[in-house]
Amino acid sequence: MSKIVFVPDYLGDDYRMLIENIESYKDPEDPDLFKNYLDSLLAQLNKTPGFLAGMPDQLAICLLNVVKVDCAKLLPLSLLSEPEWDDVKACVGIHKNYRDLLSTLSNEFQHQLKIALLLLCFYELDAVTEEFNAEQDDSEEYQEHDEYQGQDPDSFDEL
Repeated sequence: MSKIVFVPDYLGDDYRMLIENIESYKDPEDPDLFKNYLDSLLAQLNKTPGFLAGMPDQLAICLLNVVKVDCAKLLPLSLLSEPEWDDVKACVGIHKNYRDLLSTLSNEFQHQLKIALLLLCFYELDAVTEEFNAEQDDSEEYQEHDEYQGQDPDSFDEL
């Protein structure tokens, strides 16, 4: 059994978006949907490297088949805090056909590229996010003000 890897807080929102986007394009009835989306997104990125500015989750999707992240080296650097760009880029191999694109992204969109690469590292490790679990307040004050307490659940309409 492998150890569970948790996504650090500074990547949590982007990682959840990455997972949701990937899952939304993986359709058992249309297995080429994700591949076609990825090809289309990568073609757009090649034409206009800045079109994904502000969307590191989408950039990570584009880079799935373009880069190889050395997770064994990158993970310890990124668990507690966001690592420096030089540390991240030392852990990444680039497909030879996309060196120019990655060079442009590195020069013009370095922070977004760094976040996308970190997201890919955690994605490859099948990491999970820690969810906030609030404890239920069972105090009398809470129960007194709960206007729905004791009502029949069938009396509520579905949304």
